[in-house]
Amino acid sequence: MALRRAGAGMNYNSVKTSFEKGGVTFRIIIACATLILIGGAIFFMLRNYQQKQQVYHRKAISISEYGLLEALQKIGDQPSWTEGIDKTPYEDGWYEVETSQFLSADTIFMVIKSKGYSKSVSGTKECVLRLDLSGGDSTWIRHSMH
Repeated sequence: MALRRAGAGMNYNSVKTSFEKGGVTFRIIIACATLILIGGAIFFMLRNYQQKQQVYHRKAISISEYGLLEALQKIGDQPSWTEGIDKTPYEDGWYEVETSQFLSADTIFMVIKSKGYSKSVSGTKECVLRLDLSGGDSTWIRHSMH
């Protein structure tokens, strides 16, 4: 009697393992899970970026308001001041102030534009003053602010 080895005469190509039987389904599930994970990661990264940009924008507006306040104080101290303020560091950013004057219907107006910067984001505040000449004294009065 001849001894046969176990598995002798079996065709290994015809034997399917459980991984090979569900291979396509398994691969589709893995691909979908991978896409969901990548999509979720992108969503959270974009949301985080947007939140940071909003914080930087609020900070830039705050810095520009400070620059505008500095310019208004200089005008209060010296009404003829029109020089503006060059780039000035403030907190985590910087600001600059520009002034310009124009005449409209016999009234002199001064536009003060303050730009604040935080990281790569900027914010602008603008104030328009009009010159009041009543009572023999000249005074700048706020006309509008935005």
